[in-house]
Amino acid sequence: MKRILKKLLLITALLVAVGMMLGASNAAEAKSKKLKTKTIKAGKSVNLRVKGEADWAISNTQVARMTVLSANMAKITGLQKGKTKVTAKVDGTLYKATIKVKASAKTGGNSSSQVEGLSSSPIPGSMDSEYILNTGQTVVGHYDDAFANNIIAKTNSYRSSSGCGSLGGNQALVEAARTRAAEAAVMFSHTRPNGQDYYTVGGTAASGYQDSPVYGENLAYGFDNAGETLDAWIDSPSHHANLVRSSFVTIGVAVLWVKQSDGTYTAYIAQEFGS
Repeated sequence: MKRILKKLLLITALLVAVGMMLGASNAAEAKSKKLKTKTIKAGKSVNLRVKGEADWAISNTQVARMTVLSANMAKITGLQKGKTKVTAKVDGTLYKATIKVKASAKTGGNSSSQVEGLSSSPIPGSMDSEYILNTGQTVVGHYDDAFANNIIAKTNSYRSSSGCGSLGGNQALVEAARTRAAEAAVMFSHTRPNGQDYYTVGGTAASGYQDSPVYGENLAYGFDNAGETLDAWIDSPSHHANLVRSSFVTIGVAVLWVKQSDGTYTAYIAQEFGS
């Protein structure tokens, strides 16, 4: 039986940064072919197709996100007004496309006062969805509300036995936890994939993210049930401190079962606390 690796992340743990860039020197060596410029509105998508198996890249993930549908096709979805370049390298040929994104007529484009949310696209015939981070990165999986609610119940039971008050449910924290669980699957750190700290999630740029509902966070992955998860947090001093902190009065938890390359699933767990 394959052993499931179980890990926790301490709030003071080593931060792991991941990123990929298309090398300029490699692009210069390849034969280039320019594709037709595509113009889409924010929230709309367009598919790009080339002949042969390609290595895809996008230059500006703030303007649009890219989902590779197959070796020769990628879907580009507009996020906000601007321009981005998409490249597809096939053997010695580099195909280049320019994507122009216009502001959505309905929303007027992204607003600094707009609370960010985790966008998703259901996968037909599957319980899974594709979840899109604000960096353009994607995660495939499904949320487990029963698992999450059990963690909340066990957390409140433990707080009661420790002489602490129960934590009330908070939908804004649940939404923040859902975002953070997906982000943890991409970058397991209290630093978010976009480089911001965890306590910016659910806030707005206009306030400098000070209106985020999150004041504390516990993360975990690889556990199969709420009891194992809570026991591990209790055994960790920094996680335990969050569990019994008297200044916390609300809670939101999300468990995202993330599909792995071999078809199995790993649970990524985010527990967010509010004051």
